[in-house]
Amino acid sequence: MNLQRNLAIGLLALPLVALAQPAEDRVHGESHAHDVLEEVRVTATPLRSDALEMTQSASVLSGEALNRSLGNSLGDTLKSMPGVASASFGANIGRPVIRGMDASRVGVLENNVASNDVSQISQDHAVAIEPFLADQVEVLRGPATLLYGSDTIGGVVNVRTNRVPVDPPEAWGGRAMVQVDSAARQRYAAGRLDGATRDARWGFHLDAFHRRSSDYEIPGFVETDPEPGEEQPGTLVNSALDNEGGALGASWFGERWRAGLAWSRYTSDYGIPGAGHQHHEALDAGQDEEEEEELVTIDLRSERLDGEVHASDPFSGFTDLKWLLNHSDYEHTEFEGRAVGTVFRNDTLETRLELTHRPLGPWRGVVGVQYRDRDFSAVGEEAFVPPSQTRTIGVFVLEEAEYDRTRLEFGMRLEDIDTRAADGRAASHAPLSLSAGVLWHVDPNTHLSLNLSRAQRAPGDGELFASGPHLATQTFEIGDADLDEETATALEASVRRHAGRLTGSLTVYRNAFDDFIYLDDTGTVQDELPVRRWRQQDATFTGAEVELRYDLGAFGHGHWQLSLFADTVRAELDDGSNVPRVPPARIGLALDWDRGPWVANARWTHASAQDDTAEFERPTAGYDLLDADVSYRLGGGLRAAWEVYLQARNLLDEDIRHHTSFLKEQAPQMGRNFILGLRVYSP
Repeated sequence: MNLQRNLAIGLLALPLVALAQPAEDRVHGESHAHDVLEEVRVTATPLRSDALEMTQSASVLSGEALNRSLGNSLGDTLKSMPGVASASFGANIGRPVIRGMDASRVGVLENNVASNDVSQISQDHAVAIEPFLADQVEVLRGPATLLYGSDTIGGVVNVRTNRVPVDPPEAWGGRAMVQVDSAARQRYAAGRLDGATRDARWGFHLDAFHRRSSDYEIPGFVETDPEPGEEQPGTLVNSALDNEGGALGASWFGERWRAGLAWSRYTSDYGIPGAGHQHHEALDAGQDEEEEEELVTIDLRSERLDGEVHASDPFSGFTDLKWLLNHSDYEHTEFEGRAVGTVFRNDTLETRLELTHRPLGPWRGVVGVQYRDRDFSAVGEEAFVPPSQTRTIGVFVLEEAEYDRTRLEFGMRLEDIDTRAADGRAASHAPLSLSAGVLWHVDPNTHLSLNLSRAQRAPGDGELFASGPHLATQTFEIGDADLDEETATALEASVRRHAGRLTGSLTVYRNAFDDFIYLDDTGTVQDELPVRRWRQQDATFTGAEVELRYDLGAFGHGHWQLSLFADTVRAELDDGSNVPRVPPARIGLALDWDRGPWVANARWTHASAQDDTAEFERPTAGYDLLDADVSYRLGGGLRAAWEVYLQARNLLDEDIRHHTSFLKEQAPQMGRNFILGLRVYSP
């Protein structure tokens, strides 16, 4: 741990000794091209399509926008994107929720390979990815099963890093940052370095980070409705966080071939607010029994080994070959006080091969195969899921063609999934997914898109085999080994405007599920915990997302832009009841300003109250979130670019509780918080 912390601090100085481009080009770059949406390639798609030219809704977060959004978790980093929320366990742990779907329906990837942690099993399990180290974060909304398999039926979040170097840089350089905050007394340092040999035959990457936070401040009481005399204002107990990590990577570059390897490590020690067990301690004879709560904490360790091979014109009939290999060794221990409660382990081997064929008339496309072998275990008194092994093999094909002003896309994926539990129970599934899309350019700057898909998802091991108390969510969970695949028929329509003073997009969608799998609150109690059982029923998700940006223009006091976003999703089961934990409708306004070295932003978001609740689920109050940022670029000449920034979060000090969270009644979000930091860049 000390080595990784020292690496993070040491890397802060590295960008200062590398040759760099002018500061004004590096810090703010082309993100101030006010009247044109920048073309950004989505690497999560094998054909590396432009995000604005895909028939499926996609967004990319990078540059200044990513810097402003960075949070302690991936869910917190993305929660201001239209259609994206966070399944939070307090402010430190959060997995992305896309269009009301989370857990085993949303794939979280690092460089096109699954994170291979256990965050999909429970909300209290952290995603083992550090957002600061990303070059960009890509979000595919809607089914992505064609690309990445059954557990991406709701969408994909792909965190793109340079841990396996893709291109040899012309000079050594990197970036670093330090920051502190007021609400959690957080101290954070991170840095990365990229370089190459003189002959550009070898490229190298090094990164490290360290974060330490105390229990964070909240604006009101811990409990939504505290009992008289049990109010706990001011601080959320057991919400501290201490995590760190780092990576080493290298690639060899030939004339037509590239091969690389990276090793990375991620560790995190954090508390689970609101989760704990009551135990009774007998005192001396004649005294009353004393009741004490044991706090629950998690000690997480994850190591990855990633390999990548890429070739241009590898053999006849194909223009590109891409082979990915990953081995992940994941473990986390849940402590009850000082005692070990449950130990989770996840040992995964995953490989993926993609071949891009030569154009066949107007058609170009990719064929591929993906294999995953996952050994999962949960051992302890409260292991609510038995050990299991899951083997998955999938084959897929994606094709697209350009006809004048129209683009057509087709795809298919077939999988074989076999899951076997240690207690002898087993389940086999063969999900089949199909997709078709069309994009029509109304004019050079405006297009319409329509996407229709039929996607299937096999139930996960938790949904199949869970049976026991789940300490973190304070429930007694029961699975069903006879669950069938769920099938989603999704229709999405979008209009997008690329250029001009007004740019943006409007998307509407409908996702109809057959045999939707959900965790139903039975209304009964076992071991003093509410019993929730995995069931199936048809369900329908309908929603809309809008994102607009208007260039107000340049004036003597700077350049101004106004942005608006809104999203809503309605999710109902076939019996007329509501799907649990669906995020509320939101609307937001943002004002951006820049002048020379100064950049500032203010963003207001209103979340409506969520009253469309499932049975035994409590409504959640709405809130208004006001954030602001200001940064100043310091003169760095040609050596490096320095940027000092001040961020204000939740300026209104609102009591914010996410309806997507199991712990919304016991774990509000952070109160008013000020973040002061320094960034350093070199190429």
